[in-house]
Amino acid sequence: MQEPGQPKEDAQTNKVDLQIGTPRFVRRKAFANRARLCAVCLSPLKKVGELGGWLVPQSYFCPKCGYTGYVYLEPDPETTKD
Repeated sequence: MQEPGQPKEDAQTNKVDLQIGTPRFVRRKAFANRARLCAVCLSPLKKVGELGGWLVPQSYFCPKCGYTGYVYLEPDPETTKD
């Protein structure tokens, strides 16, 4: 039986719902090959540097708008259409 205040996990989707009205946290594979999109213009990003992600945070560059930084967006595979 589930204790009150504890997160509920759906075994099929690995999604954790904390409570109604709170953000939904989704677990994902750490090395999943997903698109990384620019936070400014939503264009695909390119990695900057070889040591990024190992010794220091991975930095990304957007060739379309010139954004350089660590923040990127990932599309949700459930809501994107192929």
